[in-house]
Amino acid sequence: MILGIDLGTTYSVGAYKDTSGHIQIIRNSDGEALTPSVVLFEDSKDVVVGECAKETAVIRPSDVISVVKNHMGKKEVLKNLDGRDYTPEMISSFIIRKVVTDAEKYVGESVEGVVITVPAYFSDAQRKATQDAASIAGVKLLGIINEPTAAALAYVNEYGIKNETLLVYDLGGGTFDVTALSVDLEGNVRVISTGGLSNTGGRFFDQSIVDYVVGYFDKNCGIDLEDDEYEAELQELYLKAETAKKQLSAKQFTDIQIRVDSHRESIRISRDQFEEMISKVYLKTEGKIRATLAASELAPEEFDRIILIGGSSRIPYISKNLKTLFGKEAVSNINPDEAVAIGAAIYGESIAEDNSKTSIIDVNSHSIGIAVTSRETGERENEIVIKKDSALPIEVSQNYRTIVNNQGCIDITITEGESKQISDVSIIADYSLFLPKDRDIPSGTQVVVTIGMDKSQLVYIKVTIPSIEFEKQYVINRTANMSEEDVERVTGIMRDYLVS
Repeated sequence: MILGIDLGTTYSVGAYKDTSGHIQIIRNSDGEALTPSVVLFEDSKDVVVGECAKETAVIRPSDVISVVKNHMGKKEVLKNLDGRDYTPEMISSFIIRKVVTDAEKYVGESVEGVVITVPAYFSDAQRKATQDAASIAGVKLLGIINEPTAAALAYVNEYGIKNETLLVYDLGGGTFDVTALSVDLEGNVRVISTGGLSNTGGRFFDQSIVDYVVGYFDKNCGIDLEDDEYEAELQELYLKAETAKKQLSAKQFTDIQIRVDSHRESIRISRDQFEEMISKVYLKTEGKIRATLAASELAPEEFDRIILIGGSSRIPYISKNLKTLFGKEAVSNINPDEAVAIGAAIYGESIAEDNSKTSIIDVNSHSIGIAVTSRETGERENEIVIKKDSALPIEVSQNYRTIVNNQGCIDITITEGESKQISDVSIIADYSLFLPKDRDIPSGTQVVVTIGMDKSQLVYIKVTIPSIEFEKQYVINRTANMSEEDVERVTGIMRDYLVS
């Protein structure tokens, strides 16, 4: 079985192709399609993922980790237990294992490979962290695909879309993506431009409701719910806020019932109030939409369909504003929570079978460059080598020459970002490309350095010295990621963990 995994900030979903050729959503051990991306440490080697972990956060918040997706690509320790540090990759691997285990139990087959989705705006470091999480989970990663691209693939597969221009609006639990795509007469998908925001989505809508209730208690009861003594009550409030958010998509008002000390309060929130709370977040997403339209050189009226994915896209305020912007109703014919996993499963099958009715050409969401010394100022600056929105895969070569006889290495700094200023871009790696020691390489020898990106938007480097027929692809040790040695070591350790 090939499994597509939507590895979400707040919920994760799995999908597979059944024996009749239809894509089906996995049901987890609770019988649900959505598994909360929440991890509970019962003890040092016993981990629980899902609804039970989410509910336990109310009474044991220090034992629970959530929203790990927003930490991917950062060298952080999210938890230390019995002297062992747990990185975002390790925590994410538990979620992957949970989805894979539930899939195998649900279908009765072993998982032979997975495709994992990521936000389109994810950086090289975040994609590498996702790849490492899959390795630590002990699964074969067939590929990484952008969430909006996966959703578009699901729609093309389900409705036979051809000769249309689409915009995918993806508002999930903690991330936002917008992607403009075209589908040709054969149903092939080509991404035109993409953009996104981190720390944007449903959990921030929850936070708006939490802030409102916290303010209510402070003003009317003289209680600071953010004080440590009310940690359990605050965690319960987060759960109630998520429920209230969902209710306000169907109702004009909802009441949050909460008891703190001797105070039992029923706090009413109207849909109008909620829409005012979230309006700033929506406007941030609209700003990204407009930037993507400008990059794609398309006007709003040129899009044939506006596709909604991500649970937060269900909020009526979102679709209402998108209709105003594009002049047409946004559609969510495929369950917004499931479309991404469905597309990932379709993509996975096409990789495994090396055969697909639909080809996909995606683009990179960030420019890749190298640090160079300016001839004018003598200062280091960023020189873009692979421009944002370039079709993938791609390779770009730069010519250099050695400056001394038998030069040992070439030092290179690989960057990610749009600015010319080094201080305004991310450093993927400071790297020394070691040249062969056993060959005669005179001063002035041509050295061709090739920077490439694969379909998963992971960066690699190749060096060619034509005069001695030397070619080598180098492993990049990224500054923001675990080393290959650490990934291998942790993978062995984590096999002993029980994940349920």
